[in-house]
Order: sequence, then structure tokens, then C-alpha cells
Amino acid sequence: MIHALSNGIGRFERGALRALVLVLPIMILINVVGRALRTPIFWLDELAVLIMVWVAMLGLSVTLKTRDAVSVTLLADAVPDGVRKALRCASDLIVLGFAVAMLVLCYLWFDPLLLISSGFDFDAFAANSFNYVYQEPTATLGIAKFWFWLILPMVALSSSVHALANLLDTWKTPQSELRTEVSAAGAGE
Repeated sequence: MIHALSNGIGRFERGALRALVLVLPIMILINVVGRALRTPIFWLDELAVLIMVWVAMLGLSVTLKTRDAVSVTLLADAVPDGVRKALRCASDLIVLGFAVAMLVLCYLWFDPLLLISSGFDFDAFAANSFNYVYQEPTATLGIAKFWFWLILPMVALSSSVHALANLLDTWKTPQSELRTEVSAAGAGE
């Protein structure tokens, strides 16, 4: 079930990533033309930066899902199969721990229970928590920044699912098959 959830989330993330990567250069090109015509669209600059952050965050999650991150396999290539599997499990546990920690920090930052108990009143939320996450507007768009910051808890959650799926996959994979996976990854295949 975790693998199916991870695969579904991964498909959605790749689709969103493709769409954002297509939109981003168009926005930049429009602004370049606008600047050449001496009528720059300032909010496009800010939106482009925010979209780049979304691309980076979604790219992080997709990279965790596919295990395509750059890695040094010198130690893993030099140890016996049992130790290799233990190292891979340890690596997966560290990634899972980081993703869960990020999820917890996002939960504390956005504090949805206090927001609900405040009746979704952002002023009451800020008065009760001294947390102005829901009130800070973007500089040129005039939209609350939290809408763009929501990528953080979304990626933390999806990364946690991907990391758990990877850990379960490593746990179930026979030790002898890990050698071929590590060798193929090291060869750039």
C-alpha cells in the first residue's frame, strides 16, 4: 500500500514539476520582453522566484522517490552484502528521519489546531501564537505568502512516504540483489 501511495504521489509530483518547468521560462521571457519595451511586470519576477522554489522542492521529493540523488558508493562497494544492506537501511532511515522532522517542524510552524481553534481568524491566530505566518503578504503579488509556503509541508509529507517506501523496499530486497543495484547506480545506468 505504501508503494502504491508513493507511486501515485510521484506521478503527481512529476506532472506538477513538468508544468512548472514549462511555465517558468515563459514567464521569464515575457518579463524580458516587457523590460525591453520599458514596461516590466514586477510581479512576474517574484512569481518566478517562488515557482523556482516549488520546482526545487518538488525535485527534491522526486529525487528521493527515484533514488537518483548523487551518492558516493566507495564504502558500499567495498563491504560484504550484509553490511551493504545495513548501510542502505541506515541511509533510508536517516532520510526518513529528516523528512519526518521536516513534517513536524512544518506542523509546528503552521499550527493548524490553533488556526482552527482561532476560527481561521489570522489576527487571532497571530495574537495567540506570535506567529505571523498567515499574515505576511508577498511584496508585489499581494497574496499571503503562506499559500506559497504550503509546498514545505506537502513535500515533507510526500518525502516521508517516499522514504518509508524506499526503506521497506530495501528491507525486502535480498542482499545479493543490492550489489547489482549499487553497481548499476555507480555506473550511471
